[in-house]
Amino acid sequence: MGVRRQVAAAVAVATATVLATAVPAQAAPTAVDTGPLTPVADVDVERYAGDWYQVAAIPAIFEIQCFKNVKARYDVQPDGTVGVRNTCQTIVGTTSAVTGRARSENPPADSALTVSFLKLGNRWLYLGGPNYVVIGLDPDYRWAVVGDPDRSTGFVLSREPALTGAQTTAAKAALTANGYDLCDLRTTRQDGGAWAGSFC
Repeated sequence: MGVRRQVAAAVAVATATVLATAVPAQAAPTAVDTGPLTPVADVDVERYAGDWYQVAAIPAIFEIQCFKNVKARYDVQPDGTVGVRNTCQTIVGTTSAVTGRARSENPPADSALTVSFLKLGNRWLYLGGPNYVVIGLDPDYRWAVVGDPDRSTGFVLSREPALTGAQTTAAKAALTANGYDLCDLRTTRQDGGAWAGSFC
């Protein structure tokens, strides 16, 4: 899964189902370092495609309607871009979904992408440069860590609803190496996974 402010507005409109209960305000992320993110050397987009569970993330306004089971599906398109479909379950049990498109900003490495949820006619609008940077990736593509250059968003993704202890350690190492404060992330409720609140 994994968008800047202009995307947040579009997602808020597209995901019209809002939590019926109040959500406490979240403190702004406190990044350890505001230097550049270090993308992984290479992402095989065909292997990266498929379903991912969000197991932890920095709380974001575009996920305010999500109570649990946040997932992303990526599909490689004929033009080389990547189709994006994010879904989650709301507190009333309905499914909220939004569809977008991602393009690589550093081919052939394909580890820094711009994800857009804004479409004008048949054209996707890619604004603001990379907002989906893969900063950690399991050799077997079982987990991934994704960041945004301004560190306003951060995501830990997994092919399963939960990470193993060793996978969690590796994902945390990728985040801290890229200047993230682990306490800014919260674990995501997933059926079949453990929810423990803070990721630090």
